[in-house]
Amino acid sequence: MNANTRKIAVLCGKDARDVLQNPTMLVSCLMPIGFMLLYRYMMRRIGGDAVDTSAGRTLTDGFLMSTAAIFTIAMVGSMVLLYGLAEEKEKHTLRTLMLANVGAGQILTAKLAVTLALTAITEAVCFLIIGAPARMLPAFLAIGVIGAIPIMLVSALLGLLSRDQMTSGLYAVPMLLVAIAPMFSMIGEEVSNVTRFLPTGGTDQLFKLLAEDRLLSMDALPPVAVTAVWIIVCTVAFGLLFRRLARDN
Repeated sequence: MNANTRKIAVLCGKDARDVLQNPTMLVSCLMPIGFMLLYRYMMRRIGGDAVDTSAGRTLTDGFLMSTAAIFTIAMVGSMVLLYGLAEEKEKHTLRTLMLANVGAGQILTAKLAVTLALTAITEAVCFLIIGAPARMLPAFLAIGVIGAIPIMLVSALLGLLSRDQMTSGLYAVPMLLVAIAPMFSMIGEEVSNVTRFLPTGGTDQLFKLLAEDRLLSMDALPPVAVTAVWIIVCTVAFGLLFRRLARDN
């Protein structure tokens, strides 16, 4: 195991302990599960027998899978990184890591690994609650995990910009609103035309294509491109901001 891998492994252990010791982060992981139990119950009560028809199942599964993943991404993906980095800045842990010659890539890789693992576990539990066909689970987790990366990177940027945890709390609300905005795309075409370009917009569209068994169609290319652009831009921005903070320290 080389030095770079050892550093990332140590950082992953530290970040995992931080999550387990932080009640806010633990609650963030439990909230999507609770909301999916509520949503599933409401859909059954409102839809009645129509939910069990072929068309009803397609519509319901697409909505619930998208909602479960996006809500998980919003609560787990954004909150863990945002509060985690803000806490490290407040306690000067991040400065210590910088002075110890730990790079931006190592810190970001470790935090993404821990957060993505939590996201995948939470999404898997939500999928079981939804009751969608088991054959969709691999694609569901793949879309949910990869689709979480853009919002995680945006949260990481905001975490670096936060002076302390109180400041990060101010960023958390607009961050959550941006993350869950695609859930309201059904309001109208005008709303959908805007939300599809947000960090989680591509993820929302891919889940609906998955429910319709059209994930491998050409219609999947635009949402994949939107997700890829967000990942590239935010990764570059994180590296530039981290280097600036390292110089300031």
